[in-house]
Amino acid sequence: MKYIIALAVAILAVCVSPAQEIRYQTFKAGLKLSAFKDGENYQWENKNISVVLDYRNGEFVTRLTNKDFQSTVAPEFLQQQGTEEVLEYVFKGFFPITDILNQKNISQSYPVELQLICEQIGLNETLGFDLNVTRPNSDPGSYRIFSLHGKIFNDQVQLPAFEGFDNEIELWIVFNAVSNRR
Repeated sequence: MKYIIALAVAILAVCVSPAQEIRYQTFKAGLKLSAFKDGENYQWENKNISVVLDYRNGEFVTRLTNKDFQSTVAPEFLQQQGTEEVLEYVFKGFFPITDILNQKNISQSYPVELQLICEQIGLNETLGFDLNVTRPNSDPGSYRIFSLHGKIFNDQVQLPAFEGFDNEIELWIVFNAVSNRR
């Protein structure tokens, strides 16, 4: 009888103990922009941005400055525009994290809305993005590749760095995340 009670207590302790927490770390984040001016395509790429994705509630935040839009094709562009002041842009919103964690397909797309905020110029706009999440292996809590793609419209957001460009600006934010079990 002692052994049965001891076994029951051990099973209960295992069932009631907190589940192992999975934490995700994001890394290798990049930004790419493409815009046209006078029929010429300008592309910007920055492979050193930071993003935060909270896997508990799906909150996504990335902070950029106008220096992150510096063109590798025409680095003198921002100096010509006279944008010496550093402006901070924040993209934030929520990803459908439950769907992403339970994703069965290797690649799945999700529509998401992000707020684009720049307090210095009074900007707060909701923008639609396509979020593509790739799950390269079958472990449900493992490595993921996230790719956000959207269009920013100059007449709507009036970003100083894109003054004089065509109305449509394409934007990609790509990052990886991996689980760290605790």
